[in-house]
Amino acid sequence: MLTVLSVLMLVGCGATPYRPVVSDKDNDKVVDADDQCPLTPPANPVDEKGCALFRGSIEAVEFEPGSDTLNARSRESLAKLVTLINQHPDVVLQLGGHTDNLGSARENLALSKRRVMSVVKYLVANGVDGERLKPFGFGESRPIVSNMTAAGRAQNRRIEISVITQ
Repeated sequence: MLTVLSVLMLVGCGATPYRPVVSDKDNDKVVDADDQCPLTPPANPVDEKGCALFRGSIEAVEFEPGSDTLNARSRESLAKLVTLINQHPDVVLQLGGHTDNLGSARENLALSKRRVMSVVKYLVANGVDGERLKPFGFGESRPIVSNMTAAGRAQNRRIEISVITQ
C-alpha cells in the first residue's frame, strides 16, 4: 500500500525518482567508478575489475632457454586456461610465441613457433577447439624487457594471448 501511495505521489507531483547516472564508457558491464581497466577493447570478456580475461602473457607458462617443453607448472596454468576458454565458447584467441635474443634470429623464430604449438597441442588435447586458436611465432622480435640480464631473457620467453574475434 505504501509503495502504491509513493508512486501516486510522485506521479501526481510530476516528479521522477532519483536514479544515479551510471557510466560504462567501454561497454564492458563494469561501471567506470569500479573499472580498473577503462579502455578494454569492445566485446572482450572481462573480470569483475573490468580487465580483459584474455590479454597478456599466460601466467606461469615459462620456457627454459632453447626449450619448447611444458613443465608441470606450465600445464597447471594451462589447465586453468582451458576452463576459462571453455566458459567463453565464442572467443577466438591469438597465441603468440616469443623468445629471448640468445641464438640466431632464424633459430629463435623456429623455437617460438614450436613453443606456441606446444601450448596449442596441450589446449586441444584438453578439449579446446583448435579452430578457436590462432598461433603465431614472433621469435625475438617483440621483447617486453631488456635481454641484457638472465631475468629479462626469462621474461621474454613467453606465450601471449589476446582475443581476436568473437
